Amino acid sequence: MATDTKHLRVYPNSRPGLQLALLALVALAALALLFVIAKPLKVMPRLSAAPPYTLTDQNGHPVTDADLHGKVVLYDFIYTHCTTVCPAMTGQMLQVQKRLEEAGLLGSDVVLVTITFDPERDTPERLRQYAQQVHASPEGWFWLTGDPIMVKRLVGGQFGVYFERIASDQENGGATGHQHGSQPGGYDFVHATVFILVDGDGVIRSEYRQMLDVDRAMQDIRLVVREQNAGMLARPLWEAAHLVRAYP
Repeated sequence: MATDTKHLRVYPNSRPGLQLALLALVALAALALLFVIAKPLKVMPRLSAAPPYTLTDQNGHPVTDADLHGKVVLYDFIYTHCTTVCPAMTGQMLQVQKRLEEAGLLGSDVVLVTITFDPERDTPERLRQYAQQVHASPEGWFWLTGDPIMVKRLVGGQFGVYFERIASDQENGGATGHQHGSQPGGYDFVHATVFILVDGDGVIRSEYRQMLDVDRAMQDIRLVVREQNAGMLARPLWEAAHLVRAYP
C-alpha cells in the first residue's frame, strides 16, 4: 500500500532551530546571572526623554536639541542677574569643564549647556559677555536664551525646573531648595537648583536637584560616555546591565 505524502509537512531545520533557541536562552540567563552576581558593568538609568527645543546661543545662532545629539550634555538653569546661588552653580559647571578638558572629553564627547529663564534681560550679547567673564569654553559650553513663553514652557514645564518671577523688593522666603536673586529694582526669581544629565540619544540619565557633587557628576558622565562609545559587539553587555539595573 502506497503512502500518500502529498499532505505531509516536513520541518528539516526544526530541531537545530530549537537547539539554537535553547542555547540563546541559556546564554541570556547566564549573562543575566553574571550581572546579578558580579556586576561587571555599571550603567546610569534611563529616566525619560529630554524635551525638544529651538533656542539661541550666546553668538546669536540657533541651537536645537537635535544639534547636540551624539554628545552627552550637562544642563543647568540660571539667570545672569542672580547674586545668590547662580554664581555658585556656574562655579560648579566650571569645575566640570576643567575636569572634562583634562580628560579630553569637552566638546568631543560632552558639552555643557546653560539655559537662562530670564530671556528678557539675558540676550545673546549679555550671555556672551557673562560667559567670557567666567572663562567658559566657547567650544564646549552653550549659553541659551529664547522667546520668553517658549523658555517658560521648556524650563518650567518640560524640564520640570521651578522658577517664579517676583518683584525685587518682595520679602524673600519660601520652600527649602528655592533660591532668590537680590537685584535692586525690577524683578528677581525664586528658583530651584537643578542640573540634568542627558545622553547622546536625548535620554535623561540623571537629575541633580541640589548643588552639584562634581566628583559624582564626573563619575556619571564617564559611565554615560563609556556606554555611548561602546561598539555594536559590546552592546548586549550594556543592555544586560540595564536589564538587571546595575546602577552605581
